[in-house]
Amino acid sequence: MQRPSRRVSDQRDSNDRRALPDRRRDAHWSAATRFPGWTEQKVQFLTRYLFIVLGVVFFNFSGEFKPTWLTLPQLNAVFGIYFIINSLAFVHAHMHTDSTWRYRAAMWIDIALVSLCVLNDPYSIPPSLLVFIMVVLGNGMRYGMRLFGEALTGSFAGAMLALSLRNIGSADGLTPGVMFLNLFGGIILVYAYILMSRIEASRIELERQSSVDSLTGLMNRRALFDMADYLFERLAQGKNLVVMFADLDKFKAVNDTYGHAAGDDVLKEFAITLRDCMRGSDIAARFGGDEFVLLLPNTALDEARAVALRLQARTEQFAQQKQIDLSVSIGIGEAPTHGQDLAVLLEQVDQAMYRAKADGRNIAVIV
Repeated sequence: MQRPSRRVSDQRDSNDRRALPDRRRDAHWSAATRFPGWTEQKVQFLTRYLFIVLGVVFFNFSGEFKPTWLTLPQLNAVFGIYFIINSLAFVHAHMHTDSTWRYRAAMWIDIALVSLCVLNDPYSIPPSLLVFIMVVLGNGMRYGMRLFGEALTGSFAGAMLALSLRNIGSADGLTPGVMFLNLFGGIILVYAYILMSRIEASRIELERQSSVDSLTGLMNRRALFDMADYLFERLAQGKNLVVMFADLDKFKAVNDTYGHAAGDDVLKEFAITLRDCMRGSDIAARFGGDEFVLLLPNTALDEARAVALRLQARTEQFAQQKQIDLSVSIGIGEAPTHGQDLAVLLEQVDQAMYRAKADGRNIAVIV
């Protein structure tokens, strides 16, 4: 579609130029915690159900079970209670995907159950020890370094406590072998955490480099779609998501008149302006050239329009300071009302943005 070239004065009402409150709060990502999507968490819960079945089969049909700390009926009752807890957490996760307290509580319940299984394992070398590996991988590595450290420490402590208690009732008591096993386990724990922290730091840096636009420091298009997948999953939980498509007016003329270096400076300044107008939980990405896309979770359309107007006012101030002819046209849409995925919604807000340009530029149009 051919973009209109005519210029009309700003048609916004002066009452809409009011300053918005600071929107930088409720950040979705933290430095030490990762928040996986519903699909990934669902796999974890189904894995827990699988291990419940395997645990019941192992202790009831191994043929060598002898009561140690718990009787077989008591152990089966523990599995039943764990099944109920896991089911309740499953339902809660479906309704509230992001919940740090649930991540941590479920992880420590996993550790407690596995420790109890090791303590009651009928074999001299308990196969149930291997389940601690799944606890570390399934909980710690899924949710970031903070919970990885907790999972590693908790699993080690649970394993060593269970093994020590198993030997207290034996004829040999707490042997030097068990004591050295605790010592070596502690050394392995520290080494594993240091190694994993370095791997995680490298992974985060590589991920950052592959997802950030080098000029503006905003997300690039690939990272935008990755993040959108997560945000659109939340629509099933009754959430909403506003998508804004912003295009700089007459940016080509800035490049032609002042050079590409000046054009790059304008893009950098506009990226800073975007950050100043958004919350920490909002997403801004450079879609390409002078086009930018914003994702605003849990935001009403009138709130989104207020953000757009503030962005336009800030851009206008910058243009006046630099004595350049520049403004921004914006299209606004909402999911799920105007589309169930980012590709569909982008088509809608892109058309709204073109209507803003056709109506005179420097206008925010809702789909």
